[in-house]
Amino acid sequence: MNEPLNISRDDVTRALRIYWKHAFPVQLGVCPVLPDWADLTLNQILQRFADESEHSAHACRRYVLRLGNYIYPHMKFAVEQCIWGGDFYFLADCHDDALSPQTSDIEAWKELRSRNYAIKLAIEADWKRDNLPTFLTASKRATGSFKKPTRTSKHILVIDDEPANAALTGAMLRAEGFGIESATSGSEALQRANRQKPDLIVTDYEMPEMTGREVAEKLRANQDTREIPILICTYADVSEEDLRPADALLRRPFSQEDLKSTVDRLLARRSAP
Repeated sequence: MNEPLNISRDDVTRALRIYWKHAFPVQLGVCPVLPDWADLTLNQILQRFADESEHSAHACRRYVLRLGNYIYPHMKFAVEQCIWGGDFYFLADCHDDALSPQTSDIEAWKELRSRNYAIKLAIEADWKRDNLPTFLTASKRATGSFKKPTRTSKHILVIDDEPANAALTGAMLRAEGFGIESATSGSEALQRANRQKPDLIVTDYEMPEMTGREVAEKLRANQDTREIPILICTYADVSEEDLRPADALLRRPFSQEDLKSTVDRLLARRSAP
């Protein structure tokens, strides 16, 4: 394991304490014991995490602890490598896909997701205030680093309810010469796709209004959009078969090279006679 260069053992410990403060409020009396890593090196600490990195030649590293929070057992504390520059950052991963809603309790499930997301935002806001690297700060720095091509070829619609994710994915694709439009919800994306007929759609999987798979199903059911290739990006532990009728799956955090090669493959498949 190559040790991250921009974060230290103390950074991980500080980030974990902040996570603990919001995930398990002391006043609620539900706080488990905080891990004691005082005698461990950074590499030894990361060896206690689950390695969820992909195994492609250009994959970014991702180490996680499924720590949960006081309302939801599946939230993850993640240390991820940025796709640009190689720096690492901290991420509170809601992991909302771990539980599927039942028809009878859809409103309760939506409320749980909303509260879960609020905990995530509080954790990451405190990390930022404490000058710890977060996905938001890393993605902003990376987004401004990509070259801007002088021409565009194919046009791609990027769908993501997280603005930082959408901006970073869009910047990577623009740097490869693609024209980019973005949408922040499934319903907005369906309207844009029907109106603009993009050459390809890149969508997040875990979105509050409708999932990436549901977006794909609606696109396939529409005669005007059924032939558009669809790529779903996700942290979720799902397979391409699980996400059909989408055409491909790309796991986060992905590199620019992996995104480009997947997009090129889907566009070439569409152009084939």
